[in-house]
Amino acid sequence: MAVVAVLLSAAALVVGLTRGGGGLSTASTSTSAPPAYTQEEAAAAHQKLCDTYRLAARSVDIDTNTDNRALADAVSANAAVMLQQAVSSSPAMPPGDRVAALALAAAYTKATAMGSALWRDDPVFRSEIDDVNAKDAVMKKICSGG
Repeated sequence: MAVVAVLLSAAALVVGLTRGGGGLSTASTSTSAPPAYTQEEAAAAHQKLCDTYRLAARSVDIDTNTDNRALADAVSANAAVMLQQAVSSSPAMPPGDRVAALALAAAYTKATAMGSALWRDDPVFRSEIDDVNAKDAVMKKICSGG
C-alpha cells in the first residue's frame, strides 16, 4: 500500500511539474508589458499560496518525522505538487512568493529522490535536508508577514 502511495505521488509530481502553467504559454510575441494585477488580486494569490504552504508544511513536518520512508516520500512529493499547483493557478502571485514556493517545491523533490537512495544520517542527504529547511524558513517568513 505504501509503495502504491509513493508511486502515485511521484506520478502526480511529474505531471504537476511538467504541466507548468496548465498548458498556457507565458511567452508573448509582442513587446507588451506583463499584465498588471490589483493589490487585491496579489493579496488573494499570496493568501492562497500561504494557505497551501501551511497545509503542505504541516503534513511534511508530521509525516517525515517517522520511520516510515514511504510515507515521508509520498508526503514530500505531494507537498511539492501542492506548491506547484498554487503557483500555476495564481498568475497574480507576487514574484518573490512565486520564486520562494518553486524553490521549496524543487527542494522537496530533490530531497525525496535522494532519500530513496541515501540513509537519513548520510551527510549528503542531511545537507539536502538543511537546504529544504532553509527554503522552508523563507516561505515561513513570507507567510508570517515578516
